[in-house]
Amino acid sequence: MRENDRPGYPRTARVVAVDRGDPSLHMHRFEVRTDDIEPNTLLSEHPTEQEALDAKHRYEDPALED
Repeated sequence: MRENDRPGYPRTARVVAVDRGDPSLHMHRFEVRTDDIEPNTLLSEHPTEQEALDAKHRYEDPALED
């Protein structure tokens, strides 16, 4: 792993839809996960798919590296 414990580029992530609570209530959350750190690492959780996709893009974009 790199000196600052961040995986190098290219980084990849995926959005996973997760059902929460009572299935009849249709409560969905969207998780951003990666295998870059450890297998199936949870990076973040979001109430909408669009927010999760935005987070995925930020994680994968090398132009946003500090």
